[in-house]
Amino acid sequence: MNEIFVDSKTAEQRFAIRENGLVTRFFVEQPSDISEVGNIYLGKVESVKKGMNAVFVDIGKEKNGFLQKDQLPAYIHSTDPRKKDMPISKFITEGEKLLVQVKKDETGGKGVLLTGIIEIPGEKSIYMPEGKYIAVSKKGDERLRDTWRDIALKFKENKEGFIIRTEALSGSKEEWEQEAEQLRNTYISIQNMQTKVKAPAILMRKSLFFEEIVREMGRLKNGELYYNDKEILNGIQNLLPSLEKMDWEFHFHQDKEGVFSKYGLENEIGKAFRPIVWLNNGAYIVINETEAAIVIDVNTGKFTGKQAVSETVVQTNLAAAKEIARQLRLRDYSGMILIDFIDMESNADKRKVKQLLEELFKKDPKHTRAVGFTPLGIFEVTRKRTKLSLPKIMQTKCSACHGTGFVESPETVSFRLERELFETPMDEHDAVLIEIDKETMEIFKGVGNRHLLRIEKLLHIKIFFKVIHTLKFEYFIRQFGSVEVIKAKAVDMHNGI
Repeated sequence: MNEIFVDSKTAEQRFAIRENGLVTRFFVEQPSDISEVGNIYLGKVESVKKGMNAVFVDIGKEKNGFLQKDQLPAYIHSTDPRKKDMPISKFITEGEKLLVQVKKDETGGKGVLLTGIIEIPGEKSIYMPEGKYIAVSKKGDERLRDTWRDIALKFKENKEGFIIRTEALSGSKEEWEQEAEQLRNTYISIQNMQTKVKAPAILMRKSLFFEEIVREMGRLKNGELYYNDKEILNGIQNLLPSLEKMDWEFHFHQDKEGVFSKYGLENEIGKAFRPIVWLNNGAYIVINETEAAIVIDVNTGKFTGKQAVSETVVQTNLAAAKEIARQLRLRDYSGMILIDFIDMESNADKRKVKQLLEELFKKDPKHTRAVGFTPLGIFEVTRKRTKLSLPKIMQTKCSACHGTGFVESPETVSFRLERELFETPMDEHDAVLIEIDKETMEIFKGVGNRHLLRIEKLLHIKIFFKVIHTLKFEYFIRQFGSVEVIKAKAVDMHNGI
């Protein structure tokens, strides 16, 4: 049974996927961490770097975006056989306005990675007005793929390109063409907006949160979706016109208890931060996230097996491979991943592990490649990076241990306080006193007390704060009562007025 749990009533939006009783994914989006991937800007070329064959583009953010030569429409459509050896200045000039789309968010000190090959995604295909090529999902047989390639070639105009998704293969030509025409019109609207704004300017902002939910619904095909905000269905419907034809049941969660709490998902999030993951057979894996790579170590632990040592080793490695594939999705790790499996002398056993990982990675929505064993016996994996991992989103370095460990970030603590207030019965009270550290309080209140005023209005209660000094970010709901009583209790009061 497939289940999707959507918790979007508060400022922090999140959803979880559970397949046959096992949690396979968490997606968390905090206001300060909303992904830029997919956003379309009218940018202005700030500088052309011939040595790097790239340009820096001003899109109105603190750091300029970075765009390489092979991502320029002028380069893609050039028919000059020498174009690979030509400098980027032949295809673009400083000060030029350019329509760009974000491919990857800021990482470290680097700005966003950009492309000039715009992609407008739909349920059945991805429309690329400057894409030039046609690609068809590899999940269809060759004859079916050729048929759809011919359909797209006859439909496309000039420089257009299409990536035809798996969802299109089982549908009709007419349905595909109808959606493709809608995607084309969306791009025309974006082009028209260019004449009404001054560069740099954002022209289209994507909602990765809704897109990821829709993508998971398409992958799972059927199941049950639980949500606590009525706007969720509208957001899904906008991206998934064929929603009514899909085999999904929807349940509106109205209980005071949070949707994640009721279905045991809060505890599962906690587990996703632990470095040690135990397997059912008593073996375990250790996961460490470093700046350079994700490093995973496999250990036999309590598992000894009843067969020969070599068979015990391969069975442990196969069990570990299954859990590693799940953990990569669950924690959203990406980039270079190095797995130190228990040593196997047999090449046949190594092939078993690699083949299993290859099969498991096919189910991963992000492009994940099982590279194989290095000469030192380390198994190398690469997974496409589009956003920060779950631990990096929800945790921050701990000042109490000088950066050697992690505690929950003030954002995460603030959003937990918000959820707890919504889940706490307070019909008989007019005010509440909360002891809290200053940084978490400021995030909870929001700019100009916007979040505080919104919550007070929804809960019909006045919130008073008493600032405390701690080594970590935390709060304590101390007392409920009348405004007069609570106000008198609130020393160092911050009531948002």
